[in-house]
Amino acid sequence: MREISLEGLQMIGAGANGRVFKLNEEQIVKVYNPLTNPYEKIEREKEVAKKAFVKGVPTAISFDIVKVGEEYGMVYEMINAKTLGTVITEHPEMLEEYTLRMTRLLKKLHATSFDTDELPDGRLSLHIHAEIAEKSGLYRPEVIDRLHRFIDDIPVRNTFIHGDFHPGNIMLSGDEMLLIDMGDSSVGHPIIDLLASCQLMLVIQDWPGGTMRYINIPTELAKRVWNIFLREYFDTDDEERLADITKLLRFYCMIRSFPGITFSEIIPEDRREELAGRMSAHFMDNVDNVKLLF
Repeated sequence: MREISLEGLQMIGAGANGRVFKLNEEQIVKVYNPLTNPYEKIEREKEVAKKAFVKGVPTAISFDIVKVGEEYGMVYEMINAKTLGTVITEHPEMLEEYTLRMTRLLKKLHATSFDTDELPDGRLSLHIHAEIAEKSGLYRPEVIDRLHRFIDDIPVRNTFIHGDFHPGNIMLSGDEMLLIDMGDSSVGHPIIDLLASCQLMLVIQDWPGGTMRYINIPTELAKRVWNIFLREYFDTDDEERLADITKLLRFYCMIRSFPGITFSEIIPEDRREELAGRMSAHFMDNVDNVKLLF
């Protein structure tokens, strides 16, 4: 396996699954967080990206899996190697246009279907989040058990799901938007994509510096991005409906927040146990009354 060094390379994006560096004028490398991305998942990302590309999903062409110290990375073709988050931050006057295009891209993805034997069930990646939370030791067994059952209750669909859709996983090649980080791509209910988008564009605003760390957008701009995204995806300006949808998405976000608070560097170590307890209580008190609105 080819080995590369990050010394002297410019980091152009970062998220919970890893960091993106510019290798040269034509290539980038995504270096994966080993906690959430075992080698088998990286191999699957390469295969899924090929299948998605054939179906017309705009994804960057991947080359090879590489070793980066003790971690693994994937080399992608990219000419203009900037994430959408970076471009929005550098050109806030283009925020609305880029956010609308991003949202329409997601709606296009959700209009794409795969046979259920072509791609895995999207709930499988969510179960991995629950397993990571369980290994932390911060949650009671009955909470983890209910979390798995909550995930199983998500309806089955053959809709294409990216699995980690946010401005940090969209690259701009010229004026074209291309998706990276295809390791969680699957088929399933759109809530699987929307809960990830909500976590990385809305929930992360609750933590100082969170939006810059994960999508490279300042908090004030991230607020505007989320508001435009939500209205465009659900095609409504009805504030009451938007509030209900936001509340629902925040609740589903806990699937990723359960493990997230155990390893995210933006959360103080001495607060993790307290947050785990509060989130467990909120989840158990409300989970039996949650119903999908779409």
